[in-house]
Amino acid sequence: MSVQIDELVTLAKEGSAEAFGELYELYYKEMYCYACCVTGSESLAQDAVSDAVLSAFKQIKSLKNAKAFKGWLFKILCAACKRYYTESEKKKSMVYLDDEDGGFTEPVSFESVELSIELRSALDALSAQEREIVLLSVLGNYKSHEIADILDCPSATVRSKLKRSLKKLRFVLDGEEQERRVL
Repeated sequence: MSVQIDELVTLAKEGSAEAFGELYELYYKEMYCYACCVTGSESLAQDAVSDAVLSAFKQIKSLKNAKAFKGWLFKILCAACKRYYTESEKKKSMVYLDDEDGGFTEPVSFESVELSIELRSALDALSAQEREIVLLSVLGNYKSHEIADILDCPSATVRSKLKRSLKKLRFVLDGEEQERRVL
């Protein structure tokens, strides 16, 4: 599979939109899942992924090592997610006079809503960098040295922050579980 990916990257660097499209198909789900967790919104995640893919397509010729494609792509996605998350946080502090959505979303089960609220709350207890490290590790299945490359920090820092962040998540989630039992 990695030989095929290397070939697709080489073709994409030569200007093949079809090859880039195939690469996009390989990584879209991972990118979207990561972006949803970072931004906390499906629509922001879609926008961040779209921006990242467009930016990657424009910059593909600058990629030196075909084997580094996935990490390079996620580095671009991380930047896009940070930008959208920051913009979203700024907008939350503004007052809106009418509802832009004006409707209901599709019905979801109570259990999934409860779980996603708890998980979102636990992730919000982490700093932005801690959240990125956890999501890249858990959702992206990246190793500490790969995350270090993406975030431009030492891999030892990534390992220690990941350990502390997971411990913090467990503490927050255990506290919410105990609180729910009391109610």
